[in-house]
Amino acid sequence: MNQYETLWKETLEAIKNNFNPDTFSWICKTSLFRIEDGMAYVSYRSVITKNIMSDANTKDLFEQYLSEMWGEPVHIQLMHYREVEKMMPEEIVQRRTKELVQTKFNADYTFENFVQGKSNQGAYAACFHCCVEDSHTFNPILIYGNSGLGKTHLLHAIGNYLQKERPEKKVFYAYSGDLVSILIDAMKTHNVQSNTVEMVQAQLIDNDYFLIDDIQNLTQSSSQEIFFKVYNSLIAKGAQIVITSDMHPNELEGIQNRLISRFNNGLPINILKPEFDTSRAILRKKLEGYEEACQINDETIDFLAHKFSDDVRKLEGSLRTLVFNATLENVDVIDLPFAQRVLSGQLIVAKPNKLTPKQIKKVVTKFYGLSYNEVEGKSRQKKLVNARHMIVYLCHETLGTSWTQIGQELGNRDHSTIKSSYDRAIKLLKTDTAFQIAMNKIKDSL
Repeated sequence: MNQYETLWKETLEAIKNNFNPDTFSWICKTSLFRIEDGMAYVSYRSVITKNIMSDANTKDLFEQYLSEMWGEPVHIQLMHYREVEKMMPEEIVQRRTKELVQTKFNADYTFENFVQGKSNQGAYAACFHCCVEDSHTFNPILIYGNSGLGKTHLLHAIGNYLQKERPEKKVFYAYSGDLVSILIDAMKTHNVQSNTVEMVQAQLIDNDYFLIDDIQNLTQSSSQEIFFKVYNSLIAKGAQIVITSDMHPNELEGIQNRLISRFNNGLPINILKPEFDTSRAILRKKLEGYEEACQINDETIDFLAHKFSDDVRKLEGSLRTLVFNATLENVDVIDLPFAQRVLSGQLIVAKPNKLTPKQIKKVVTKFYGLSYNEVEGKSRQKKLVNARHMIVYLCHETLGTSWTQIGQELGNRDHSTIKSSYDRAIKLLKTDTAFQIAMNKIKDSL
């Protein structure tokens, strides 16, 4: 590591806490090429990174820290990495080409730090199993679900586990947008100082684990051709592929049918929003790092678990916000009034929760094209039975409605029948693709 790499690493570490994890993950994809005549040349790959770094406040913050560490004032000049490579000696370019597939994983995203519950235990088990077994029975593993539920955490957990326990394994991880950029750049350039398609393809195939985040963004047809070849070669050599997506493979738009068919041929697993108990467990896990700063009572934990369970990032972010404000105001115990005041500006808290069992029944029956009388009746037709399972599951998971109350909504069925219906819904969410897709669409409607 040269002096500029060391300096940039120290600068990134110094400003890390000024950004949320998502934003910082893009900032990390920069590097300091050199400093000359008071100008620091910083390279980027993605336009997203460029936009973040171009913000006046962000740029001022970097220049302040970098100037302090360098010992004299410097100003940052952003440059696309291709422009930087033209300024480098050829041997350095060749070395960086070989390092194309080296991957850094978030040290906080481990299997130990992943809180399991009914909503995510299938995804967790599949990811952990593929790390400890070489047979790779399920290939590819495709984890799908809404943003903020732990999909990226599991990919990094795989990488961290393998680097620690099985360092001989070669692991590649990339956000699909970055992978597209790499492939498109390779197709556009042909000079000796650039990564050719063949070079990139060979490096991607030379891995034992291939981890791709947000596959729904792989929509460039030209890059899909290369990805298809890489994918087939990896499967043929027995490498494990793990992919995440915001939606089920059948709902992916702009992805070739032959790729969707291969994704379905593996193990698609739906990761759902955490149920109430899992949300509480996540909060208690995060609290382990804040115990010395302040205490939070159980009522507040329950409040956060109820209000922010749709997104684990928001759930954890709400806790960080409370701890930060409690530190500013010298609050020893965070209680419910304090939490409501601090978080009142956030829409999810300010907006009243008007959802009721009757509204859930209305949305589900509309989705299936049924009437209330049909759902409340005795018919065992599959569509009717699935609609009842859906209503039971959503009422209990979303609103915490009792079995008796749900039974009243469904034609005065007894609580044991409703409990059995809930158990059946859990099984269908793990095994029935059509039921999983229907659940996601109904949740969107709600």
